[in-house]
Amino acid sequence: MGHNTIRGLDTIRDTRSLARFGITSIQVRLAQEEALRWESSFSIAGRRYHLQGFADLGRPRGIDTDVITGLEAIFALRGFPEDNTIITSGYELAQSAHMPDNGRTYERIRESLLRYWRTGFLVREGFEQPGGNGRTTYYNETLGFFEKISFWEQGVRTGDMEQTTLSRDKTLRIVLTPEFAESLRSGYIHQLDRALLRQIEQPPARALYRLLSAHRQQDDGTQAEELAVDLSDWREACGIQDTRPSKVLRSLQAAHDELTAQGYLTGVEIAGRGQKTRLTYHFRQQGDPDPALVALLMDADFGLSLPVAQQFAAEYPGRVEKAIQFVEARRRAGNPPVRSPAGLLRRVLEDQERYVLGGAGPDAAELTDTAGSSSGSRGAPATVDPDWEAEQVARSQALLQAPPAEQWRACRASLKLVLGSHFSSEEWKHFGQACLDGQWAAAELLQEATRAAARLEMQEFVAGLQRALRG
Repeated sequence: MGHNTIRGLDTIRDTRSLARFGITSIQVRLAQEEALRWESSFSIAGRRYHLQGFADLGRPRGIDTDVITGLEAIFALRGFPEDNTIITSGYELAQSAHMPDNGRTYERIRESLLRYWRTGFLVREGFEQPGGNGRTTYYNETLGFFEKISFWEQGVRTGDMEQTTLSRDKTLRIVLTPEFAESLRSGYIHQLDRALLRQIEQPPARALYRLLSAHRQQDDGTQAEELAVDLSDWREACGIQDTRPSKVLRSLQAAHDELTAQGYLTGVEIAGRGQKTRLTYHFRQQGDPDPALVALLMDADFGLSLPVAQQFAAEYPGRVEKAIQFVEARRRAGNPPVRSPAGLLRRVLEDQERYVLGGAGPDAAELTDTAGSSSGSRGAPATVDPDWEAEQVARSQALLQAPPAEQWRACRASLKLVLGSHFSSEEWKHFGQACLDGQWAAAELLQEATRAAARLEMQEFVAGLQRALRG
């Protein structure tokens, strides 16, 4: 049923209004009593949300995010049918939801569909009455996801017991509620990156990505560069049951780490303590270097400074991995020796006519030196540009001798990338002032931070800075 078309989708239209309410909890497991009925009231980006949920089969959670976004993708591929009906199969839905093709998957899809079918919710929006008498009127609306589900099951008998699961190949028919279907047809949506959804491994991280995407998109369609939320409000939006701030942060940490590793976030700032804790999410912008590529360049041990690695990752994202493989292969060959891996890497990245991306094999065909090939010396080592190498050293030395304010201006962005997620807003403010005042040399600190990251000693390095800031 159009599996190839499903795989070809780049984005998924997701209803922004329902996603913002956080009906689907990012948690994988929920306490049974609290999962049957819940009430959420929170404020994000100046907008108030109030929701009462009723779910006699349990609140949607965890992988249910994958199932609902998978259905949204199929609904769009069918051209948003006017009768609000999706006709599909268990297999197509599993493919659309990025779930493996096995028996357990079809059990989970069945459970998920029934949870959404039995979940209803009441949303409320308040309006102040004119006249300034302090009275407020509230508009309330009951909503849901599915009107009807029709499906086949496969039965497997073990002794006197028969266990059934959703059929893989037979027809699965789902009728969406008019409100849910219309929200997908309308322009009040946000686009989820299908490739990113495939790469994110854990369901809570995928659910958090969906929630962040919904709240990040502004009414004019633009994407906010950052999103600041009170932890207490964010807990409600995420559907996290535990109210203790430390437990909430712990529930979010793995998802934060994965979204940062995947390059969706550049960092998460945590400020304040206890009930006054506040989170600021920083999103990677188009044109920003991919943190994964920056890490790859730094881990290659070519002697690159962090700013140069960021430059290469931003300007040559499609060539970085093969270029690193090429330089490493030349170093292993050792004849003649590569005196400046950084210089050779730069040449390979910049000179796209001389160094042509070759086949996908792991050996010599990764990159082809076309100049060497034309002169009968195919594959000969490229010469290193000593002028560029000397220029980099001179620039680094000059920056170390520059006035504090100049060092801070030159290194601020790189320091923010390396240290920003470890510091609170207040700590970052004091850190910047200390660099501007000359108490610390920003250029030297950047070198030390880069070395600490390479040696996996960043935690100890940051702890030392924080102690110095407090002292």
